[in-house]
Amino acid sequence: MNQSFYKFFENIDRILMALILVLILIGLVTLASANQENMTLFTNQIINILIGMVLLIFLSNIDPKSFLFFAPHLYILSLILLLFVVFFGYESHGAKRWINILYFNFQPSEIIKITIPLMLAWLYHRYQNEIGYKIHAIGFFILAIPCLMIINQPDLGTAILIFLAGGIIIFLAGLPLKFILAGMFSFLISLPYLWSKLHLYQQNRILSLFDSDRDPLGTGYHITQSIIAIGSGGFLGKGWTNGTQTQLNFLPETSTDFIFAVFSEEFGFIGIFGIFIIYFLILYRCIDMAKKMQNTFSRLITASLIFTLFISTLINISMVSGVIPIVGAPLPFISYGGTSMVVSLIMIGIIMSLHSHKSLIAN
Repeated sequence: MNQSFYKFFENIDRILMALILVLILIGLVTLASANQENMTLFTNQIINILIGMVLLIFLSNIDPKSFLFFAPHLYILSLILLLFVVFFGYESHGAKRWINILYFNFQPSEIIKITIPLMLAWLYHRYQNEIGYKIHAIGFFILAIPCLMIINQPDLGTAILIFLAGGIIIFLAGLPLKFILAGMFSFLISLPYLWSKLHLYQQNRILSLFDSDRDPLGTGYHITQSIIAIGSGGFLGKGWTNGTQTQLNFLPETSTDFIFAVFSEEFGFIGIFGIFIIYFLILYRCIDMAKKMQNTFSRLITASLIFTLFISTLINISMVSGVIPIVGAPLPFISYGGTSMVVSLIMIGIIMSLHSHKSLIAN
């Protein structure tokens, strides 16, 4: 009985798991400070973490051949869920991104962060001896469909993140450099057209990045208050629950997008440096695991999932620091959010499975 129980955890990478748990603990401590008057979010986050942990452990024991077999099915299912958002989703803050399933709010665009890497890795693994312009074109088509659907929600930040995560797979699969340069050139010359297609609030967010004083109580408010919170933390921080920007409700979205600003105000430069070190160690550990994988499918998936997690981290921290416009990206393993937390832990579970079963998929 005991041997069977411990065997269930034998595929868990202890170093990676320890680092993830430290980040989750940091997130819970910060969330408790930001929501002292309403601990419901804290309780909900505990539930989200437990669900994610169960799925992580379960997936770490799954034969990667199952990921290979079910990748197209999961991709199609995720597209159907995005269609459900169009017809049955509910609107919040001017965007329709969520589906209510039983008592849970579910964001299908987060699932795409997993199904796109699986689907593209399946494509390039399946046709690895025939990779050429035709396969790359199919890959871009597979990637473009969910991105366009997510942009229409509208959720430009998530769409860009998913496009980049899928693009890294296509690049690693051998897309010629001339196509990448041509794509970058096409993007640059089409900027005026793309600007005209942005929603007014998206344009204002970008303009506020360069001049937050143009609308200090409107689109510039979030950036201004976040920068004040981060700067006021100083070297050692103001201490847990003592952040004035947070406790006096100047800082918006303290549980989700701006939780990093809450942490920075309370724990200062030392705390920020500690978080950076933990994220770097997670990145280093995942890359080390990917190096030991022996097949195209595993390497491509792992590269995309690692890229997704750390671009999400970079976007969130850059956003709350006033470096890039506000796009609504959660901080992995720290921000409050059911779907985002569960999906992040699922990604780690998949990476652990691919690593521990690295000899089971033949090229």
